[in-house]
Amino acid sequence: MGVLELNLGNLAFGRQLARASQRRRIRETARSNRVKLAVHAIEGPSFFIPSDRARRAAVADLKRLLDQAADTGIRNVVMHLGFEMYYGLGGESSFPHDIYPDYYRESLSRALRELKEHAKGRSRLCIENVGGFRFPFVHEVMAKVLGGNLGLCLDVGHVFLLSREKRERELGFFRRFRRRVFHSHLHDNNGVRDEHQVPGRGRIRFLPMFRFLAETPSLLVFEVRPKEEALASLEYFERRVAPRL
Repeated sequence: MGVLELNLGNLAFGRQLARASQRRRIRETARSNRVKLAVHAIEGPSFFIPSDRARRAAVADLKRLLDQAADTGIRNVVMHLGFEMYYGLGGESSFPHDIYPDYYRESLSRALRELKEHAKGRSRLCIENVGGFRFPFVHEVMAKVLGGNLGLCLDVGHVFLLSREKRERELGFFRRFRRRVFHSHLHDNNGVRDEHQVPGRGRIRFLPMFRFLAETPSLLVFEVRPKEEALASLEYFERRVAPRL
């Protein structure tokens, strides 16, 4: 598969990308070893908080990462849209975006369009299916702004934590925009929590997912740790999946 994804949850990776000499070294090493590079933006910033200033900071941080990625030869930048706090209201949970739909729809659309414009001529920015990605209004916004270097990251493990109905709805969205699926995270679980297991050690049927991903321009990453687990994942793919594709 020849793809390596750097997750900026590791402080060392972020510090390296901040230095021009290190970016040059990473780019040259990847090129000489014929490895395609991706980077996962820091997790935590949210596009679903009622603060324009905080949202601008999140956009600015992603822009800086896109600049660094382009300079390093990184093809894909994976991002989360973040989570939203909910409140108790009349004995039930209520999300702010249900109370102020216009504000959240417009602010998300504006942020994604700004990032899409900045990604031109740089790296592909890939929105991962986690957190607020699943709000119905978010799918409506993304359907209007996806294109160019703004696309999707399909995390297979995340899909299979959903109920059957929600899973089919989410996979339907990815099928609709299959040409915009630029990235994929592959890992297994038993349907209860996000375990990031080696494929074959959980309950996910990977052959249909690989057949779908073969129809996309996606880079494929086994999102497992440590590196020995990635090698075990590759062995599973070569032995159980590749002969049947």
